[in-house]
Amino acid sequence: MFYSTARVSTDRPRRQLTHLVSHLGHDAPTDLDEERWSIRFGGGHCLLVASATHFDMIVRAGDADAVAAVEDTITQHLLRSATGDERPVDWRPLVRQATSDDDAALLALDRAAWTAGSGLASAEGEERTAYFSERRRPETHLVAALGDQIVGAVSTHRTTPFPEAAHVFGLWNLVVAEQARRRNIASALLAAAERRAAAEGAKKVGLRVLATNTGALRLYERHGYAVEGRHLDEFLIDGAYVDDISMGKRLTPLS
Repeated sequence: MFYSTARVSTDRPRRQLTHLVSHLGHDAPTDLDEERWSIRFGGGHCLLVASATHFDMIVRAGDADAVAAVEDTITQHLLRSATGDERPVDWRPLVRQATSDDDAALLALDRAAWTAGSGLASAEGEERTAYFSERRRPETHLVAALGDQIVGAVSTHRTTPFPEAAHVFGLWNLVVAEQARRRNIASALLAAAERRAAAEGAKKVGLRVLATNTGALRLYERHGYAVEGRHLDEFLIDGAYVDDISMGKRLTPLS
């Protein structure tokens, strides 16, 4: 899947979205779920989420051309809608390459998103003044941004330096801000990380996840990851032993 996004600033975001969805509803199925509007097209899907001063539009489709087609349809209807708003729509990829300038935002995101069920308290308890380090480098990270706000990140690179395993990449540090969940951000990060890995020669992607992180397990399973191993009682967290689960996905058939 491919994803793009645009943020439209307005003093009446919900009213403008209501106009837009009503206008599009004559040509495409629409749904409203907890102040999130969803519009389905033949070649893709658009999620619209209102905030106090703006609304975000997130497009999902099977390829870049289909994404562009949905963007064009949304833009034309937005400009022709009853609001009379003629501003341009700045569509951007939802996921982009991380840079060193993202360090502070990623450090804050990493701290805020951690939970006892998803990570190790000892690792989060480290006194860190920066996110990136020799172990975590910008060139191995992708970030998801809504407007100018980073709301998610993931890292992917080869799992070992051995040439015999050059075809195996790993996924690490997948995180999404709490306020941005249920917007396909994690799915967009996974899809982009898999494309990045495949472009660098990966035929298989692996990851590790705590058994207590049930939401992440369901996400990975939906995206085709299968359990390859279970490390019983691998960690002692809050007085309870927790299994560490190894999962993998083949990106291309192995000969």
